[in-house]
Amino acid sequence: MKRKILLVDKSFAIGGIQSSLINMVKALGDKYEIHVLMFNNNGKLKKFFPKNIKVIEPNFLMRIHGMDVADAKKRGILTYLFRLITGVSDKLFTNRISLWFAMLFQKKIVGYDVAIAYHHEPSNKATVSGFYRFVQRKTDAPIKIGWIHYDPEFITFDDKKNLKYMQKMDKIVCVSKGAQDKFLSYHPSLSGIIDYCYNFHDIDRVLYLSEQVGDVKFDSEKFNCFTACRLSDQKAIPRAIEAFAPVLRKNPDVMWYIAGDGNDRVNCEAAIKRENIGHQVILMGATDNPFSYMKNCDLFILPSIYEAAPMVYGEALICKAPIFTTVNVSSYEMLDEKFSYICENSIDGMRAGLDYILSNRKIVETFKENLLEYNQTNNLSYQKFEELTRKGE
Repeated sequence: MKRKILLVDKSFAIGGIQSSLINMVKALGDKYEIHVLMFNNNGKLKKFFPKNIKVIEPNFLMRIHGMDVADAKKRGILTYLFRLITGVSDKLFTNRISLWFAMLFQKKIVGYDVAIAYHHEPSNKATVSGFYRFVQRKTDAPIKIGWIHYDPEFITFDDKKNLKYMQKMDKIVCVSKGAQDKFLSYHPSLSGIIDYCYNFHDIDRVLYLSEQVGDVKFDSEKFNCFTACRLSDQKAIPRAIEAFAPVLRKNPDVMWYIAGDGNDRVNCEAAIKRENIGHQVILMGATDNPFSYMKNCDLFILPSIYEAAPMVYGEALICKAPIFTTVNVSSYEMLDEKFSYICENSIDGMRAGLDYILSNRKIVETFKENLLEYNQTNNLSYQKFEELTRKGE
């Protein structure tokens, strides 16, 4: 008999956590009986969720804690009013009161061997919250796990206040060993329960999409760099534009295509204009399929200020794309020097790193040759997930 796993998350809104959850259930769906409880069973990523995996929902008041205001407004006036009232209450008194009230009317979810809060607890004043608390109070699973997807040096989410929710879990799982070590340095009281498990990848889907033809055609006479990310402060694309501008001017045959959108797009556009490199740096906007570009680029670039375990590393490797990245808590752990270049996480470090690569382009050819012998797999993730969900038995 398959073991029953319950995963609890906020919604199918676009985001790295939701994408990694979809990859996980696709990878594990044949081995376990997996159900997903979504506070808000809605969002743009729902179309990618496998049809054979059951999605369940909590009561109406709990569903409020998975919606932003715009989404609640689409659901009707009653939902919108409840979301506004809950949001005001959370900001004035913290979300403990609204979550306690919502859980009064929530039946306990029973019959699972493992319950996983796949989304972390955010600020105590955030309405979209309560995942750890739901798993702790409203499931009877003998093994209860909390997942962590961030680097606590840069994002805290009121960790000190939320530490009590973490301590009640049987396991706290980070998405890389580096993130685990960093988390433990901030919260040594978790030493007995903290561990890690790498994100799963939908390898077949990435390979299939990498064979499709993208809307933008790379010039084969150029050296084509590519980035796929949301345009946010974390990804720091304007900083990278400033860092790379002198190197790009020095190498007029180099193009840098950036796929993605977000709040930082205006700053990206301003940086491109300020550096006068609009003929070499192209903002492509959001795309459902970055993988065809990964497969055909000469160099994949991820210039983030911080990362815990970027899924895009694995996706680029599946597409056989050499990687240029800033150092983060998991970069040396997840990447091999045979097919990647990791630079200092600063403007000077990025500038020097790209200048070195473009001045020694045979390195990139060596990376590509080495990638022909490399195959990205989910083997370590499978093994670790099995270990984590059986401990304590």
